[in-house]
Amino acid sequence: MTGTATAVHAVGDFYVPAFQVVLDDDQTLPENVLRDVVNVTYHDSVDDIDSFTLVLNNWDDEARDFKYVGSGRGSERSPFEPGRKIALHMGYEGSLDKMLVGEITRLEPEFPKSGAPTISVSGLNELHGFRREQHTWSWTDKTDSEIAGEIGANPIHRTRPGIDFPVRTPNARQEQPHEFIFMNNEHDIVFLLRRARRLGYTLAVRTDGDERFLYFGFQDQRGPGAGAREVTYEIEWGRSLLDFRPDLTTANQISEVTVRGWDRRTGRPIEGSASIDDLGLNTDQRDVARAIRGRREVVHRPVRSRAEARRVARSILQQNAEELVVGKGTTLGLPLLRSGEKVDLKNLGSRFSGRYYVTNTTHTIGDGGYVTAFTARREGPIPAAGTA
Repeated sequence: MTGTATAVHAVGDFYVPAFQVVLDDDQTLPENVLRDVVNVTYHDSVDDIDSFTLVLNNWDDEARDFKYVGSGRGSERSPFEPGRKIALHMGYEGSLDKMLVGEITRLEPEFPKSGAPTISVSGLNELHGFRREQHTWSWTDKTDSEIAGEIGANPIHRTRPGIDFPVRTPNARQEQPHEFIFMNNEHDIVFLLRRARRLGYTLAVRTDGDERFLYFGFQDQRGPGAGAREVTYEIEWGRSLLDFRPDLTTANQISEVTVRGWDRRTGRPIEGSASIDDLGLNTDQRDVARAIRGRREVVHRPVRSRAEARRVARSILQQNAEELVVGKGTTLGLPLLRSGEKVDLKNLGSRFSGRYYVTNTTHTIGDGGYVTAFTARREGPIPAAGTA
């Protein structure tokens, strides 16, 4: 499905789990190597670079030797070398989805007391090479694409976000400016990745002729107005939702935040505050937050004005309120269920059923089939039909 409208997909029939690993320039793993794969794992998060792990049998019974690491057959090159490019696809026979393009960054052989030796081959999305500096910064009246373009154009520097790498933003005209965006001691590329996931965008390195650039836009962009498949899954406990453990925590809730900074030009302090009454919370969050009236906190941030201090305080409160109800669950394997997506969880009672925002996922294909574990925070009740 294309376009930017939300599609609600009820989880239905599933088939034979499958995966594909492509190395370097379209070189797929040989069948004999695929047979050695014990399990495949993909992990992503709104707060970090996504990663993968392959666990393989590392013992050759006939040769009485290690297959991939530790072998005395030095002339045979292992297909898994640190730095080698890899593309991972997961899903079901006849329908695979690309999970990431990355590179191998770690080899972990295991030589157990009993049982056959194995090796874990792990790696990170190729975006990890952009993790150079961490910054605290803010923008006002900017769209996400404008911010992405600015970060790409800026040089790498200790005091200001910048990656010195071209960024293309094909969906810029479809975005509305934000009143305030706050970046809190993050790597520039991780901040961009988090913003992209909130929009349903892809952030990836692409090539056009001799030019390499970061693509910040919908995955399936093919022309003006084209969009990405945006899916909200409906998952019900007792059916496709295998297990779920929600956690409603009020002990850490904050009712008011004061942000303090320092104006170097005037030599005077800067201070701004916000309370939960200033937030646009959903009904569930607002009622609980007002009932408990949590503690007040003072934080110190580099801010340039009192108005910015108030906006930072509001941002901190909003993030804290979003953690009121979080949960961890497992469902049947869903390749498109990724961090940044939304999911409607049903049959959990009125307090815990609802629409959740997925903050991280772990996809695993192994002896037990294909399952997706996820962590999510509750955003409110499931919207009525036609209002999502």
